[in-house]
Amino acid sequence: MKMETYRATCKEIFVETDSITVTVNTWANSEGVSIMVHGKGPALPLRMAGAFRWDELDALAVALAAARAA
Repeated sequence: MKMETYRATCKEIFVETDSITVTVNTWANSEGVSIMVHGKGPALPLRMAGAFRWDELDALAVALAAARAA
């Protein structure tokens, strides 16, 4: 058996509103992020989770902006 330990630089960002909490974890290789969106309440229901590269998030942001403008 072989076991290795390494340390990677990541960031964790929290954003809270009245209705949701968003957690974003940057990837150690800086190529993207993992996202979790929880609803408020005692159970903290999971509303959305995903792992995206930055270019995928750019496409998602454009699609959301277009949907909001429609």
